[in-house]
Amino acid sequence: MEEPLENEDQVEASRMTLGEHLDELRVRLMRSVIALGLVISVAYFFYEPIIAVVLRPYHQAVANLQVDWAQIQLEHWQADEGAPRTKYFVTAELDDMRPLQTLRTDPRADGASTGIFFILKCCLYFSLAVAGPYMLWQLWQFIAAGLYPAERRVVYRTFPFAVGLFTTGVLFGYFFMVPYAYYALPAMTLEQVQFDGEISSYFLFLQSLSLGLGIVFLLPIVMLMLSRSGVVDAKSYGNYRKHFLVGALLFAAVLTPPDPMTMVMMATPMIVLYEVGRLLGLAAGKRAAQAAEASDSVPEVS
Repeated sequence: MEEPLENEDQVEASRMTLGEHLDELRVRLMRSVIALGLVISVAYFFYEPIIAVVLRPYHQAVANLQVDWAQIQLEHWQADEGAPRTKYFVTAELDDMRPLQTLRTDPRADGASTGIFFILKCCLYFSLAVAGPYMLWQLWQFIAAGLYPAERRVVYRTFPFAVGLFTTGVLFGYFFMVPYAYYALPAMTLEQVQFDGEISSYFLFLQSLSLGLGIVFLLPIVMLMLSRSGVVDAKSYGNYRKHFLVGALLFAAVLTPPDPMTMVMMATPMIVLYEVGRLLGLAAGKRAAQAAEASDSVPEVS
């Protein structure tokens, strides 16, 4: 005796026409745009704390460069025998390491509109972070109407995990990768080329590295989905572990400065995440095999 196809009946009962789909999509988009616009408007009036957060990695990098620059000036003074210390430093005190020629503390703007566009970009990204959950909920309400209950359960289990991994990757880039990489790059040529950061290039650096790491941290989710869908056998992940190790090192070498520490900081999370994805894929495959075995052992009722 066959069980009623409840899932199909539920989907058929909630099926909408093309016009109803378009109306539903329009409503969801309008709500998302209104929410984003409201948050942007509020953020623009309180943009100073937002900019301070965005510039935090920059100021960390410049503070470290200031230490290196003072050491370079000290070496120049020591090599310039007989020169007074005040030729290179603010005072003659030996414990005062303030060079006469210091590095710029804040980034510069190359154009008249660079500053205002930087503020608008900061407010936009802040608003996407704040209004993003509501916008994703509106998108989910539109998509969920066409999914089976089992497919919805998969999304409910996977989506929070994916958001957590993406957020972790972005924060890892913001707190660790960006400050160190933005310091390591100019430090290699600081004696020949004095550092003078530009705001647009810094924001692009921060955005690319942080969002890129957020996407990289989604690797376990991608591996799990591939194994659950049957595209890739989870057991094969172990066979390609060495290949992925080499690929991760090459990928990190291309995206990071030519500095071993930065490359290791980028490659290590990728290797760890690959192992996490491999274990998740194996666990999902094992559960699927157990479920199939259990269903085969149940006698059919005629």
